[in-house]
Amino acid sequence: MLWRKMIRDLKENKGSYIACTVIIVMGLLVFTAFTTVVGSLRDSQQKFYKEQNFADGFIKVQAIPRSEVKNLESIEGIKKIQGRLVKDVMVLKPGVKDNVYLRLVSIDPGISNPINGVLLTRGRPLDDDSMNVWIDGKFFEANNLDLNDEIEVIAGGRIRKLTVAGVGNSPEFVYALRTAADLYPSPETFGIAFIPIRAMEKLFPDEKAFNELVFTLKPGANYEKVKEELEKRLEPYGVESIIPRAEQMSHMLLDQELKSLESVSTAMPVMFLSIAGAILYITLKRLIEQQRVQIGILKAEGFTSGEILFHYLSYALTIGLAGGLTGSILGALLSYPLTSMYQVFFNLPGLEGRFSPSLILLSVLLSLSFSLIAGFQGCKKVLALEPAEAMRPPAPILGRRVLLEKISFIWKMLSVQEMMAARNISRNWGRSLFIFLGIMFCFAISAFTWSMNDLVQKMMFDQYEKVEVYDVKLILSRPLDQKNVNRELNAFPGVRYAEPVAEVPVTLKNRWLKKDTVILGLPRDSRLYNILDKNYNKITPPENGILLSERLANLLNAGVGTKLMVESPMKAGENEGVLEVAGIIPQYVGINAYMEIGALQDFLKHEDMATSILLKVEEEAITSLREKYMHSKYISSIDEREQRLNKFKEMMASYGSMIYIYALIGVVIGFAIIYSSSVISVSERSRELSSMMVLGMTPEEVLSVVTFEQWCIGVPAMIAGVPVSKMMLAGISRVVSNDMFTMPESVTFTSLLLAFAATVFSIFIAQKVSARKVKRLNPAEVLKARE
Repeated sequence: MLWRKMIRDLKENKGSYIACTVIIVMGLLVFTAFTTVVGSLRDSQQKFYKEQNFADGFIKVQAIPRSEVKNLESIEGIKKIQGRLVKDVMVLKPGVKDNVYLRLVSIDPGISNPINGVLLTRGRPLDDDSMNVWIDGKFFEANNLDLNDEIEVIAGGRIRKLTVAGVGNSPEFVYALRTAADLYPSPETFGIAFIPIRAMEKLFPDEKAFNELVFTLKPGANYEKVKEELEKRLEPYGVESIIPRAEQMSHMLLDQELKSLESVSTAMPVMFLSIAGAILYITLKRLIEQQRVQIGILKAEGFTSGEILFHYLSYALTIGLAGGLTGSILGALLSYPLTSMYQVFFNLPGLEGRFSPSLILLSVLLSLSFSLIAGFQGCKKVLALEPAEAMRPPAPILGRRVLLEKISFIWKMLSVQEMMAARNISRNWGRSLFIFLGIMFCFAISAFTWSMNDLVQKMMFDQYEKVEVYDVKLILSRPLDQKNVNRELNAFPGVRYAEPVAEVPVTLKNRWLKKDTVILGLPRDSRLYNILDKNYNKITPPENGILLSERLANLLNAGVGTKLMVESPMKAGENEGVLEVAGIIPQYVGINAYMEIGALQDFLKHEDMATSILLKVEEEAITSLREKYMHSKYISSIDEREQRLNKFKEMMASYGSMIYIYALIGVVIGFAIIYSSSVISVSERSRELSSMMVLGMTPEEVLSVVTFEQWCIGVPAMIAGVPVSKMMLAGISRVVSNDMFTMPESVTFTSLLLAFAATVFSIFIAQKVSARKVKRLNPAEVLKARE
């Protein structure tokens, strides 16, 4: 009998229960899908790292004799160290407009279990005496290559042919980016090629030394002590950077993505299940108030408090089980396309979707736990009711003047219905607070989601459209005299303007804090690279001192006036000096420092030094510029801003779809909260609303009491949602920001407008449903229900 009663009650209040179930489904869908993806990524990462002996540290030097590398193994804490030659070369692809590059990484085929070993997935072993290479899988597929195909590259100013012997992946290039400014892999235009050291020597006969070192540590070794000793021993060879695995570009981005996914897979389900629990609590509490007489009759008939309690808990059990099973199964199915999406970005072997029965069981138990706790809190009052007490209606709420009545000039402006609504808000704090929180979270989730989309676009489009306003950037293979280079490029047909830049690797120190970064030396009147403040006002690079990005300043705990110790392998004489912080600026891509180029050259004691040239070029001249300088041994690479911007737009197209999905989830959750709160409110007050009709009010006038109450709560709730969305954004910013990009913490005006529109729409729809319920009220039936 009680089961039939439960089914009948669920049907009568299906709106609230469906809303509650939808929220549970959403939460567990996110939990199951993201937890499965994180597990697959973690397992693949750890297995790949271990099997291929991933390095603990990475060193860039100007040049170190090969004979000196072995001596570094004597440093306490180092288990193994290896040298290699790494060079970027341009690939010749007829008919392809974009510049295509390969990063050649030398390997010694004779070494067993090398550091950062290459996993061969297709093809044959490398021949040490042949111009053969292994290509990374993403570049191989994106460029429709096949085994034994030949690739033409420009190496050392000459065209050379490389034969594709196989396809191989290294843990160092799971997320292969050419520069930190790229942020997004582009296997069509950049890939990794592993080449025997002897073949590398033939390509670059002038290179007799290594320019990179990788090392592993003994168990328990102190990385910082090892780094200090390496800096001393490598000082004669021009140390550019020594970074741990945690700061290696590919690992850092993969680890950052894993941490973000873990945060989402934990925080969002807890939030959704808490909201569902609140709805379930309010619904069951209201149901018990409505069914006091029925509970009294059941107790009088001999049913125990425990049996009745279990009966009402079965409502929560049914909702939790239905939502848990549906959400976990949908999440398990969603994990397969999500894993496939990550296969596009991360070059991890063995990464595939999987079905986890234990995770589905955990999801269902999680759903049941939240539902039963909420259900028990909502219906525990059953235990205290005695049959005689239950058969009497509850004592009415004690009436008293509300705060608004004391403000007479406002109170007199209200209609009778509005006065009733105002009194009801004050006299039912629990219900009002529930509606307030529901609307606030709907607004905050929507604003937060849309802000994420707006801010990512702001980060990148500001960088490429307002900061970097050049057309072409020529990166020099070694520092050259800026006057000679400028003179030649300004004379090139189609070049409107050439501007030298000095990009200098440095280590900045403030007491015990230090950070490896790059100082950009820019002309005082730079027209092709703009340094901007938060209001987009242009800032002149300082001649006395240094500008720091906000994140860099925070990492160094530096403010304006702080004196920093600056070390650089490119500084003549003593490699240390002192620079004062002249200002702090926002920077969303990278964590650079800035100086006037002449001041930087004076600091380094290298007059007229430039490491790259920015160009403003007529569009039709870019092709001829590329054709002339792509063979030059003085040019390391040719970067076209338009090409990078197009790649970013492609990325935003795929990223935007994810944002829209998150936004849709936010709107669905918010609508479910507002809808359920409205339905609960109308059902709770059915006797009160019917009494108004009996007293002569029309359904429209009765509805105006409910709608006015909702708007009185809704407007302050939306205002409260603004700081909540800022808190959410600040939290996600702290999680995802790193040395490659910094997420702004400001909520955009556009996102607030969209959140306002979504919330108002949700309230409007909920009110339409409430209007339908009010019109269906039968005063005679409702008012005699207590008899």
